Amino acid sequence: MIRVLVVEDSKTVQKALVAALEADPELRVVGTADSGEEAVEAAGTLRPDLITMDINLPGMDGFQATRAIMSNCPTPIVVVTGKLDPRDSDTLFRVMQAGALMVLGKPTAPGTPEHAESVARLVHHLKLMSEIKVVRRSFPEARALAALPAARPAVPGNAGQVKVIGIGASTGGPPLLQRILSSLPEDLNAAVLLVQHMAEGFTENFVAWLKHSSRLPISLAQDGMPIEPGQVLVAPDGHHLEVAPGNRVALSLAPPDNGLRPSVAALFRSLARYCGRQSAGVLLTGMGSDGAKELKLLRQAGGITIVQNRESSVVFGMPGEAIRLDAASYVLPPEEIIELLTRLAAPAPALLSRS
Repeated sequence: MIRVLVVEDSKTVQKALVAALEADPELRVVGTADSGEEAVEAAGTLRPDLITMDINLPGMDGFQATRAIMSNCPTPIVVVTGKLDPRDSDTLFRVMQAGALMVLGKPTAPGTPEHAESVARLVHHLKLMSEIKVVRRSFPEARALAALPAARPAVPGNAGQVKVIGIGASTGGPPLLQRILSSLPEDLNAAVLLVQHMAEGFTENFVAWLKHSSRLPISLAQDGMPIEPGQVLVAPDGHHLEVAPGNRVALSLAPPDNGLRPSVAALFRSLARYCGRQSAGVLLTGMGSDGAKELKLLRQAGGITIVQNRESSVVFGMPGEAIRLDAASYVLPPEEIIELLTRLAAPAPALLSRS
């Protein structure tokens, strides 16, 4: 039995969420909260297995409540919210940076054709997230993160050839990707193609959030656009992101891979096929095994393959599977991933001066 605390200020929506969750025999709603203050208190007294968190709450909002809960009584938190205006992207992803594991849309209203499917999707993800072991968060400021001593992993011989970097992430990925992309230099001599598993409808907000802190231009990928150095292209909702002949983007509606579209597997497969030694693949925190086998294909094709280490991963599923398959050339924490990517795709003079 998974014990759930529902945080939602609308009594109508709260009642519908409770009914939807309790219709599943494996879920039990042990409490509800109408405000962030109530959520923090209930988390401490009820000790639920999982919390569903709304963002827009009276008084203490969902961001502040998540920070307080993760600082005092760490609990898996899933943001359950309606489709947000892009102007709300800062709040949405700050909640994830504070420790929320995932963002999901609220089920459609009872009686609508999509209601049963939307409830089933929500329940499925909540069950998965309840199994994640979370840790207490201390929330160092960005300056402190930037001040971490940068290690210098050995740079492989084909470093100067890397023109495309593929990155795949799932649970726990958004704040880590913000950290990585905000640290890469504006003269990066490679394109970055990014697949982040995310509930449909939130990817546009995710891109808007990343733009605020990155020195590189970031946009949703479009079919047929050229892949050029110094840009970050993000897989849009419902489409695989792949490299096509002629160094162009291909967006595909091919069937889901590992149950996912976009999938990291499709991106890494295309890098192995068309880029080989001119590419690098990075597999970050996430559940499941998406991209692990394909990362090995990329390594066999001569690409540089990097996996996040266990200690820094929110969920070690995808990185752990890649390591098990011997797909990783490097197993590194985030600060060393940043350092290695910067050196792999440095302009030629900078690369020579640092070698």
